[in-house]
Amino acid sequence: MQYPDASYLSRPVGEQLRKHFARRDAVRHATPLLPVRLADLFALFRSGTTRGNAA
Repeated sequence: MQYPDASYLSRPVGEQLRKHFARRDAVRHATPLLPVRLADLFALFRSGTTRGNAA
């Protein structure tokens, strides 16, 4: 079993987690909210409405 260093235990919790939060924040900002382009989304809606009206 590995025990944490004394320097790690002497640091406040916020400082211990700062590196973790920075990496998580970078991933969140790099990941798009919508997985498709906006133009593709409009094309999908347009094609879906014309199919329903043609039937």
